[in-house]
Amino acid sequence: MKNVFIILCAVLIAGLSFCFRKASEKPAEKISFIAELPKGIKLAAVNFNQLNGFETDKMLDALPALRKSCIVLKKYEQWKAVCKRLNNSFQSDRELRNFLKENFQPYAVNNGQKGLFTGYYEPEIEGSLTQTEEYTTPVYGLPQDIFRIDLGRFNRKYKGEILFGKQNGKEITPYLTRKEIETGKVKFPADIIGWVKEPVDLFILHIQGSGILKLPDGEKIGIGYDGNNGHRFTGIGSVMAKKGLLEKGVYTMSEIRDWLIANPERAREMMHENKRYIFFKKLDKPEAVGALGVPLTAGRSLAVDPAYIPLGSFLWLQAKHDKTDLSRLVTAQDTGSAIKGAVRGDFFWGTGKKALKEAGSMRSQGTYFLLLPKGN
Repeated sequence: MKNVFIILCAVLIAGLSFCFRKASEKPAEKISFIAELPKGIKLAAVNFNQLNGFETDKMLDALPALRKSCIVLKKYEQWKAVCKRLNNSFQSDRELRNFLKENFQPYAVNNGQKGLFTGYYEPEIEGSLTQTEEYTTPVYGLPQDIFRIDLGRFNRKYKGEILFGKQNGKEITPYLTRKEIETGKVKFPADIIGWVKEPVDLFILHIQGSGILKLPDGEKIGIGYDGNNGHRFTGIGSVMAKKGLLEKGVYTMSEIRDWLIANPERAREMMHENKRYIFFKKLDKPEAVGALGVPLTAGRSLAVDPAYIPLGSFLWLQAKHDKTDLSRLVTAQDTGSAIKGAVRGDFFWGTGKKALKEAGSMRSQGTYFLLLPKGN
C-alpha cells in the first residue's frame, strides 16, 4: 500500500493513545448508508424486468435474511420505513415482489460487469472445551496485544484498508504469522475457547470464518470470527499445485482436506504457507454469524467487499453453479479476505456435507444489482 508507512509515522507522532484502538473495539458508525460512491464502482438505474429470474424467485425464502439485515439497516434514515414494513406479514412471493418494486430501485453495478462468485459453508468439527490427549489443537480468541489500524480514518483514499499489528517499543510492527503462532515457544497472549482433534479442520475453519464445535457429549457450540493477524491470505490449493502435490484440474475443499489429513507432516508445511491466522469468539447460538453481526441464511447470504458494497445491502444475484441457477434475492451480510473487488461474492451454502461439496466446487462468473430504497 503506497504511502502506508508515511501515514503510520504521522500516526505515531500524534500519540498512540489517540490513534490506535484495540481490535475488539467497534468502529465509529457511519451517518449515511452510502455517503458517496467509492472509486472503481458505477451504478446505473435499471428496470426490474432487466433482472433475470426476478419474477420467478421464491421471494419468501429471502425474507428472514432481509429482516436480519434490517436489524442494522434501520439505523439509517433511508432504510427506516422500508425495514419497518418488511416486518409485515407477506402472504405470497408475489406480494413481497410487489413490495420491492414499489419501494426499491435496482442499479446495475458497473454496467453489469461480470465477476467471480465462489461459495463457502459453516464447518462442524469435533471439539472439546478442555485439552485432552485426543483434543490438542487450541482455538484462540483475540490476543490481548493486537491492534487494529483503520487507515481510512486518517486518509479517506485508504478507506477499507485495515492493518493489524503489535506494539514494539515506540513502533507498531506486523503481528505474528501463522507459523510463529503455532510453533512459538512463548505462551500466546490469548484465551483458548476450545480444543479440536484435527489441525486440518481448524485450518479450514480459518478459511470459512465461523463454524460449530461438536463436543463429545453431543452439545454444539457456535464460534465466530473476531479478527485476524493482518497477514495476506494465501490459498492452500494454489500452494499445493505449485509444489506439484495436486494433479492438473480443479480440486474441492473436501479432496484437499483428505490429502492434508493423509500427509500430516507435509500438511503442516503447506498450511504455514498461509500466513493469515483467524481469531474466534464464542457465540450465543451454534449458527454462522457474518461480519454484519447477524446470523447467515443458507442460499440468501452473500459475502462481499465492503469497500464497494455496504454490508446489509439488498442484491439481486445473477450466477450459475453447475446446472443450478442461483439468480435470486440475497443480502450482503459477510466479508472475506479473498473477496475483493466491485463485483465479487462468496455464496453461503449453509452447514453439512452437501454444503461443503457445493461450496468447495463453486467457481462461477456472474453479476449483481444493488437494490436501494427509493429516494436514496
